Amino acid sequence: MKQIAIGKMFTYFYTESKEIEGCALDDRLDNFRIEIRELLKKYDMELGESWTTFFGLEKFSITNCEKCDQLMMNRDKNPAGLNDSELNADINMVILDGGESDNKLLCEECLPFTHRWGHSS
Repeated sequence: MKQIAIGKMFTYFYTESKEIEGCALDDRLDNFRIEIRELLKKYDMELGESWTTFFGLEKFSITNCEKCDQLMMNRDKNPAGLNDSELNADINMVILDGGESDNKLLCEECLPFTHRWGHSS
């Protein structure tokens, strides 16, 4: 019996407002999608869908974990996080919750279990 396998891959990159407002970002993303499609064809795969959304790093306190480099949201500075209209389950896999412990910004995976935003809390 034939089946279809649907995979998910996440990417992220840093950009500036002026790049978003101009055509440079559109060109960059179009070229990226062209190259991804060509690479996927080598493995008999297709690009089904792609989308891009933007989150202000300072506005949402998004940074990288100082231990593992995972993207994280510093929930000590942004305890409300993102509301449901701005965040879906997919983004939760890319931007983890996190906070400060021993003067280090750590994601929920690296925080001690006893920390408010630690993985098991």
